[in-house]
Amino acid sequence: SQMWNNPAILGFGMIYLLSISFYNYFGLSVTKSLTAVHRTLIDACRTILVWIIDLVIHCFITSYGEAFDTTYGFLQIGGFVMLMLGTLLYNEVIYIRAIASPRENASYAEISADFEGSQPLLDGSLRLIS
Repeated sequence: SQMWNNPAILGFGMIYLLSISFYNYFGLSVTKSLTAVHRTLIDACRTILVWIIDLVIHCFITSYGEAFDTTYGFLQIGGFVMLMLGTLLYNEVIYIRAIASPRENASYAEISADFEGSQPLLDGSLRLIS
């Protein structure tokens, strides 16, 4: 009821739905044409982009946005750097020898030997219930 009676809330709600639709469409397009790693990296960059836009809005429109907080602003930047570093390491985009996985140089035979004798998660006994 409140949304239908307030044109500003209705407008922002429609813009929000439209932006989420575009976000999902372009996310699927990136995954289809590139890889899921690219989508993950772009998604991580979305966080810093929103924060930067919020800071820019505050600089030009004083009653909106967020001022840069010198107490926690650098902590936010450090957190973003850690987020990006973790994403890049996890997706094996960058390589740091000091923290490399011990299995990285292992052969396929060595890796598959670790799973020898293990039980499968699904044993083929599942049946559809009709």
